[in-house]
Amino acid sequence: MICRRRLLSVLMLLPFGGCATLSAWRHTPPPHAPAAELTVQAPNWRVGSEWQYSDGYGMKVVRRDGDVTTFQRLDDPTQWVQRRGFLREDAQSGTTLRKLLFEDLPPGAGQVLSSRTPLTYRRDYMAGETERSHATSWTVEGRETVKVPAGAFDCAVLVMRTRNLSDGWTGFERWWYSRVAQNYVRMEYRYGSAPAGSRVLTRYRLAGQ
Repeated sequence: MICRRRLLSVLMLLPFGGCATLSAWRHTPPPHAPAAELTVQAPNWRVGSEWQYSDGYGMKVVRRDGDVTTFQRLDDPTQWVQRRGFLREDAQSGTTLRKLLFEDLPPGAGQVLSSRTPLTYRRDYMAGETERSHATSWTVEGRETVKVPAGAFDCAVLVMRTRNLSDGWTGFERWWYSRVAQNYVRMEYRYGSAPAGSRVLTRYRLAGQ
């Protein structure tokens, strides 16, 4: 009689359904924990820092105005780009001056990127005499260790996508960004219908180090 009562007590603990076993009930795996948030802080670039890449592209910090940094091309000093944190603002290419008109971003946006919350925004700018509107996003995909001619680096993988709201033109950049090198050490990119390209860091020098 005592044994029957113990058996009844065990059966009452089992989940309903008839096919479950006590072993399965005891070893049900817990739900997966959410992935930890990965945040990436833009560097405090200093005038004089420079980076050289495998395709001949090179850049050097030539000016800081508050949180806006100006990079001049080493391979073509007539070209330059300004960034506020990771985000591009004004730029001079070989043929066109791009002047930012508007961004629907709060102050300080672009200084920190997060894997949990992609940064999406609209920006309007003048490209020569033409006004253009783009929808742009930055996301953090994860971490990778990469080895390039300049060394081995622990990197955050950042992805920028942008689309012209009028004609559908798209641009894409994937950065392997190193906090140590204060820039991408590898980049894959594609702009419009042009062939995709890539570059890796061959050498760099940080001002003050």
